[in-house]
Amino acid sequence: MQGILNKLITGKLSLPKTFWGWGFCGGFLLNLIGSIGIYTDTPYLVPSSYFLREILLLAVCSGLIFQLKYKIRFWGVLALVVIVLELIAGIIMMAGLFPLLFQ
Repeated sequence: MQGILNKLITGKLSLPKTFWGWGFCGGFLLNLIGSIGIYTDTPYLVPSSYFLREILLLAVCSGLIFQLKYKIRFWGVLALVVIVLELIAGIIMMAGLFPLLFQ
């Protein structure tokens, strides 16, 4: 697992694997864990899953930046913009969900 994360952070994975595989599917699974936390009455899972999602999106952002360092492509720039917007939205959500950690 450490080798795959190292490849993700250093930008050695392809753009589709980085954005769709790790960014989209990984974020979806972590959001699903947060939703399960809502429905099972374990509210601490919601901010915890958002925190883990932000770490994953930072790793994806790092990989995209390393990829763009070598070759700038339209789809790479667009993917980076989407990930940065998701990071900002996630930080806002974490600030709003922070009190759920202490219930």
